[in-house]
Amino acid sequence: MSPADVLLVSHTHWDREWYRTFEAFRARLIDTVDRVLELLAIDPGWKFLLDGQSIVIEDYLAVRPDRRGDLEAAVRSGRLGVGPWYVQPDSLLPGGETHVRNLLEGRRVASALGAVSQVAYTPDSFGHPAQLPQLFAGFGLGPFVYWRGNGNELERLGPIYRWCAPDGSEVLAYHLARGYFSAACLPDDPEVAAEGLAGVLDRMAGVQRAPKVLMNGIDHMLPDTNTAAVAAALEARTGARVTRGLLDDLRDAIDPDGREEHRGALVGGKVANLLPGVWSARLGLKLANRAAERALVGWAEPWTALGRAFGLPSEQPSVRRAWRALLENQAHDSICGCSQDRVHEQMAARFDTAEELADQTTARVLERLAGLGAERRVPWSTELDVAVYNPSPFTRTDVVTVALDGFPVYRISDVTQDIHPLTFGGAEGYTADGSPARLSRSTDPGRARMLNELPALDVELVVADIPPFGWRRVHLAPGPASPEVMDDGRDISTGSVQVLAADDGTFTVRFGDRSYGGLGALEDEGDRGDTYDFDPIGDTDRARVTSVTVSRARHESGIERLTVDRELAVPAALAADRSERTDGTVTVRVRTEARVAPGVERVDVHVEVTNPARDHRLRLRFPTGAPVRTFRAATTFDTAARTTDPVDDAGWEHPAPSTFPQQGWIAANGLRVGAPGLPEAEVTPDGVIAVTLLRAVGWLARLDLVSRPIPAGPGLEAPGAQCPEGIHADLTLAPAHEGGGDGAAAWAAELGLRAVPAGADPILTSDTPLVTLETRVLELVALKPAEDGDGMILRVLNPTDARIVDTAVRFAVPIADVTSVRLDETPDGGAVTLVEGTARVDVGPHALRTLRIRARATIRRAADEAERAAG
Repeated sequence: MSPADVLLVSHTHWDREWYRTFEAFRARLIDTVDRVLELLAIDPGWKFLLDGQSIVIEDYLAVRPDRRGDLEAAVRSGRLGVGPWYVQPDSLLPGGETHVRNLLEGRRVASALGAVSQVAYTPDSFGHPAQLPQLFAGFGLGPFVYWRGNGNELERLGPIYRWCAPDGSEVLAYHLARGYFSAACLPDDPEVAAEGLAGVLDRMAGVQRAPKVLMNGIDHMLPDTNTAAVAAALEARTGARVTRGLLDDLRDAIDPDGREEHRGALVGGKVANLLPGVWSARLGLKLANRAAERALVGWAEPWTALGRAFGLPSEQPSVRRAWRALLENQAHDSICGCSQDRVHEQMAARFDTAEELADQTTARVLERLAGLGAERRVPWSTELDVAVYNPSPFTRTDVVTVALDGFPVYRISDVTQDIHPLTFGGAEGYTADGSPARLSRSTDPGRARMLNELPALDVELVVADIPPFGWRRVHLAPGPASPEVMDDGRDISTGSVQVLAADDGTFTVRFGDRSYGGLGALEDEGDRGDTYDFDPIGDTDRARVTSVTVSRARHESGIERLTVDRELAVPAALAADRSERTDGTVTVRVRTEARVAPGVERVDVHVEVTNPARDHRLRLRFPTGAPVRTFRAATTFDTAARTTDPVDDAGWEHPAPSTFPQQGWIAANGLRVGAPGLPEAEVTPDGVIAVTLLRAVGWLARLDLVSRPIPAGPGLEAPGAQCPEGIHADLTLAPAHEGGGDGAAAWAAELGLRAVPAGADPILTSDTPLVTLETRVLELVALKPAEDGDGMILRVLNPTDARIVDTAVRFAVPIADVTSVRLDETPDGGAVTLVEGTARVDVGPHALRTLRIRARATIRRAADEAERAAG
């Protein structure tokens, strides 16, 4: 060995919650950090890595606020490594923008203590998406230090290589071949410890022209106290210089020249468990996570940024608070659903906080922009003007639902007792700009109402041609009853879209001259696995549909619905020996509602499942009508081209799954299936898109799985993972756009439209397009307030192989300047021009471009100045 080629990194891998709850683990975290600070004080050559996340600092200081000075001193001296993440995430399940917020918040929290680690340390995530190098490059991070995810490419790459994103961004990758625990739990005798570590180093022979990293720690481990003596003994035994340090010491110690290159995701199980069953464990969590991401990225952030440009108060503290609640749920053992039941029960409150904060912040901004004023009082009338907002950078026609709610709900005093007419309800029908609108009872149990017998009401209507990031005024008024026509018909249609229900409860959908049959078929299979892995029984023939009921509802507004209720006789559970399912069955009920609307070229599908069965996986199947070898699907910050070819997994520790994780939609043979929040999918060679709707298991981990030969976690019972609450999910069916644009269209369908009460003097004039993208191929993935409060940040993605040259982003907000920035919002020197409110940029294949936009003045102030000048 050459000198200075062994780096001994003392650390602890800290799952905030897993087989114990957050508070149970925090109690141990206090002990751990207390001991770390003691050792830092008595051993001047010792350093410690706090798992690459800064939230553990906050968790500790909440209980030990008097130790902040000691922590700051340790970080500023370079002896305690914190960040760059806020929380150690799962890599595949959170959205790309969630990863960006994670790193932004991690940097903000860690930098308050001192230096932030610049190493992309992700030791235990269950695989990694192909665009992570672009993400890390946007923060100046590297090397990428990890353990899981490699397939057969590892034989060519070796432990250190160049990992390149689809856009060409790259990061040096350092594979911890012996895991993040290669030097954990050192024996008390330094000579014995050195002997064992010398053997570990021998097994790291592939590490060349870089230090061999020995990771001295494991999950929730108190630090070893004898590392100085062990390092000295190891030096004496091997002749190498052993440095006790941090992973940041690798940044300048790796020779990058001549390293092999890898492009693509890291989702293999060649040398470590991949654990792909987490993509479908506790799918209710995934749906709640997606709803919160959608509320923040799609609504709250864009409109708070635009509202600020119009002179509204900064909503950044509210948005940050929502993000922090959501980010706490992004750790791999949390969002992956592979923790004990109490952990996931406690996560629900964080999801609620994140989504409700985002929704209410959005409502405040939209209502003020629409002219309701600071008090946001809803006119005391049954008639109402509403502003219908479009959150997309292109013109939209779509369905919107208006909640008929008044504020304040009532006025009661000694001189008046009155209930808001909208809250009082009682109308027989409603019109929108004079045309009948669909009136229905609200299904939201939280809606305010004063009389038990009078339900809260919703109005549903189609609003056409709403401008990009703009709104359109619609007048709602009570009118004659306009009930839906209800019958047992089997077909609905509008324009070129037609849906027909078959006798077995599946749908045939026609888009123009293209037809797809058998959509929404149910596939149920026994599962003897755990939260980490699907372990199939292979008995898809056991469940059978015993009842199908179809009903049709058509409204004169053009909105039409087909509702199919199916009952399945499903084996109740696994037999005692877990090799097959019981003979006894229970009834699983599946309701599928398909909706079409005029001017909307897609079918919206709502699915509800009641689930008394245990130990099974339920999937929706969408045959595309022809064999498939290649197809496309949304992935983290990209559209991925995938194949149905089998993976050569001979000799792998963990067999390759046939499923894959997706970030919102899958397209094959011209059909796009939108499935946001249902991340596990499969496309079969015969052309079926299968989306996992529910996977019910009863154990955190088991040791007797056929599909996973090595252990994954503690063997705790997890009855909540049987999903007895069932599932509610929204999907879409639409024609695929082979030339690009599926991502933008799918995201727009997911976001929908939003309606709020409008006043007579809006701040933002109706029918004004605020932000417009010139091409629909590009996806607007972020529009948010800048972290430092200086302007707003706009980010676009080109998910195609083509270079988008000199594309325009048009603003109605008066712009002072536009600069190109990295993901961390620091300047990157990229070319961008601004001419009369239009920014022009080039966006490379599969690249992200981020712009900082500074307004010259708010539109309201500009209007006031113009009025004063004219007067």
